[in-house]
Amino acid sequence: MNSSSKFLNLDFTYYYSGGTLLKISSNDNRTYKSLTLNNGLKVLLAHDISSDKAATSLTVNTGHFDDPKDRQGMAHFLEHMLFLGTESMPEPGYFSQFINQAGGQSNAWTGTEHSCYFFDCHQQHLFKALQLFSDFFISPLLDASQTENERNAIDAEFKMKIKDDGRRIYQVHKETTNPQHPFTKFSVGNQDTLANKEDCIAEEVRAFFNHNYLAQWMTLVIVGPQSLDELEIWAERLFSHIKGSSAPKPPLTAPLYRKQDLGLLLQITPRKHMQKLIISFAMPCIKGLYKHKSLSFLAHLLGYEGEGSLYSIMKAQGWINALSAGGGVSGSNFKDFNISFALTDEGINYYEDVVEMAFEYIALVKSQLHNLAILYKDKKTLLDIAFDNQEPSRLLDWASSVSVNMHHYESQDYLYGDYIMTEYNPTIFEQLCNFLTPHNMRLVLIHPEVTPEHTAKWYNTPYNVEKLPHDWLNALAQIDSALPEMRLPTINPYLQVENTLFDIEPTTNKPELLKDKPGFSFWFKQDATFRVTKGHFYIEIDSPVAVESTKSMALTRLFADLLMDGMAEQFYPAELAGLNYHISSHQGGLTLHTAGLSGNQSILAMELLTAILKQSISATRFAEYKKQLIRHWQNHSHNKPVSELFGLLGAHLMPWNPDPVALASALKTTCFNEFRRFREAFFNSIYIKAFLHGNWQKHHALTMQKEIRMLFSTSEILEDLKRPLNVLNTSQHIEITQPDADHAIVEYFQALNDSVVEKVSLMMLNQMISQDYFDKLRTELQLGYLVGCGYAPFNTRAGVAFYIQSPDNKPETLCKHHHAFILSFSKNITQLTDSQWLEAKQALRLQVAEKDKNLRLRAQRFWIAITNDDFEFSMQKRLITELDNLEKPDFIAYIQRIFANEYPHVTLRCN
Repeated sequence: MNSSSKFLNLDFTYYYSGGTLLKISSNDNRTYKSLTLNNGLKVLLAHDISSDKAATSLTVNTGHFDDPKDRQGMAHFLEHMLFLGTESMPEPGYFSQFINQAGGQSNAWTGTEHSCYFFDCHQQHLFKALQLFSDFFISPLLDASQTENERNAIDAEFKMKIKDDGRRIYQVHKETTNPQHPFTKFSVGNQDTLANKEDCIAEEVRAFFNHNYLAQWMTLVIVGPQSLDELEIWAERLFSHIKGSSAPKPPLTAPLYRKQDLGLLLQITPRKHMQKLIISFAMPCIKGLYKHKSLSFLAHLLGYEGEGSLYSIMKAQGWINALSAGGGVSGSNFKDFNISFALTDEGINYYEDVVEMAFEYIALVKSQLHNLAILYKDKKTLLDIAFDNQEPSRLLDWASSVSVNMHHYESQDYLYGDYIMTEYNPTIFEQLCNFLTPHNMRLVLIHPEVTPEHTAKWYNTPYNVEKLPHDWLNALAQIDSALPEMRLPTINPYLQVENTLFDIEPTTNKPELLKDKPGFSFWFKQDATFRVTKGHFYIEIDSPVAVESTKSMALTRLFADLLMDGMAEQFYPAELAGLNYHISSHQGGLTLHTAGLSGNQSILAMELLTAILKQSISATRFAEYKKQLIRHWQNHSHNKPVSELFGLLGAHLMPWNPDPVALASALKTTCFNEFRRFREAFFNSIYIKAFLHGNWQKHHALTMQKEIRMLFSTSEILEDLKRPLNVLNTSQHIEITQPDADHAIVEYFQALNDSVVEKVSLMMLNQMISQDYFDKLRTELQLGYLVGCGYAPFNTRAGVAFYIQSPDNKPETLCKHHHAFILSFSKNITQLTDSQWLEAKQALRLQVAEKDKNLRLRAQRFWIAITNDDFEFSMQKRLITELDNLEKPDFIAYIQRIFANEYPHVTLRCN
């Protein structure tokens, strides 16, 4: 049989791919071939005839667990060094520059046991990109002259992460496990761990590379419109020279936890306000159970949010605001299974009761081991539907994800492994449940009132550790029955509805406005491209009450949060059935977005809209969420300084988007009765925009339009609210101080008008300047780890923003180097050659003209056009036209104009 012959199974589609039976979604139009090169490198090739782009990802089974004990951060350091030149192309950063000019992007990450490198580009540049990329792993330069700069970059990255609560909490975890396990190593590295000893570290980096970057520990994915035969030739020609051997990866032998590492209570002080309890159970590696999904099924049961659930009961007690189950660190010889609770102020005082109630619910699960098959089938059905209705993602994301999966799944399941779920196996499930015992548990309590006895290394996290009382653990072990009100999930009603793929009706290629009275615009477009039983519904409800004052804007945000909180229990089964919903605030009102299977999505949307009008909100939940939202806004000052500055920039330019301090101050003085009056007034006068797109026909849209009109029949319908924008007329400066934070600057240039030609010109500026700006200020001058620029529109007005965050250099220094670069760029732009100009235009054109990869992106693009009053849905076409017409002299003149001293801009500085 041909190596990529296709045949249809009752459930899914298969490919014979190089002798491997590869299971793929019936909605996947790619063809595949898997092979193993002579050096042991596992390769998956994908032919995607519909794509203008190509992507590649290589994942190696090497991470920070492999760092030498006296060289912690080595794997991360090597990842950085590989981008700084090869023997065939020694220029540092050449690969990133080439990829940028080829209309793509590149990046990498280092994890515990794996490191992943990936890029995409226009398909015509794929072979050259693969030549450069493969040399990373064959003949990297690892030049001693580059080590100092890159060590500084690593150190800046580390200093930025010192203030990250996730890292700070993670370090306490590391320090309280078995010190012989590589989990305890310092993953990032810094100036000290990567310092030169008697000789330059470059030779140690090379030795680490030679020992750990072996072909048999690597996986490679290449996807593009080229034929499988051509991709195979390229893969063998370019990647067969990676050094390999027959040596297996040495297994981890030390356990993550010793007996004395269990039965602990860790209390950790966060930097931002946080109140969280984590019940963590130690397990062995469960990677081999991926076909059963038993652990995710257990997480599904414990994380259930419907009536009688652990979440529902504890929330009614006033102890928690959120619950999640199933997360936790994992590796090749360990797995943590976590149940996490976001605690209220009262919940902190009752955390022992929260733990006891969790064990009572676990007892309920254990008592029903042989009655869970029907619930397991529900979960399996949903995964089958999800797999069969997969939508294409960005090639770059897809390639990097699959190259990692190839390390964890059997070859036939490279694409199916995340979805496969065999029949319910009560024996396996019981074995997993048996790990959920008090003596196999650690508790992590994160709150601001800890009395610390220890300070974690590297991240300076204050924490305390103590043994849990033996008597209490024994008492917990005796719990063998649930509370009477506790319930497991029931059969999901949303999965009982058939999802029919409707015939395509005659239609236009853009959404149609269904006629209605002014003030209520309902748009509809049947999907005729992706042909999945899915859809998206958006509705925007604007109210002048929402923007009367800063307090009104704060109340609108609180209203959205309270609605999501109040609806969680009622609509949780819909989420489990692949129907997602989100209510958010925007400038002027509320937005509801639903997405997922189309079968009963319109019914869900109408139920949600009814709940927006009628959902009961108690004074207790109002008080709790008011407190949480104020804390969230007050925490904003603990964000990265660059993030803080961008938040202030948004507030400065958009009057209906106040800064967090102003919102927190306004909300603080609000009482429950004031909120009730606000809610009633909100719907008195409104303007509605709605959009339905996906697997529906026009009669479905007309029915929904009529139902929405009836639902809001008592509201006065207004004209559209136009979101205001502050236009910069002068150069402005904003300065803030953040205690114990890095230095930072943001400089923003705003377009003079809303013309498409100015949008394109600023996009072109970003295309031409971004990589050079990064290379000069980050790589060469080492000003900080966060350095860059980006196209940044606010309320449809185009703009471009530059940003730098530094632990060492003050804003004056950052501004000096920034302005020197801008001045140099403005002068050198006059020397731009025709070929450079055409290359840059082509790279930008590829990005602007990129096709919608899936229904989600198509719906999102249409909805943005509707909210921006682009009712011709032609912005992409107009951008391409203006880009094609943009002449080099006009662009140069424009750049010199906006970078002139007198051009209006705003500069923001921190510390």
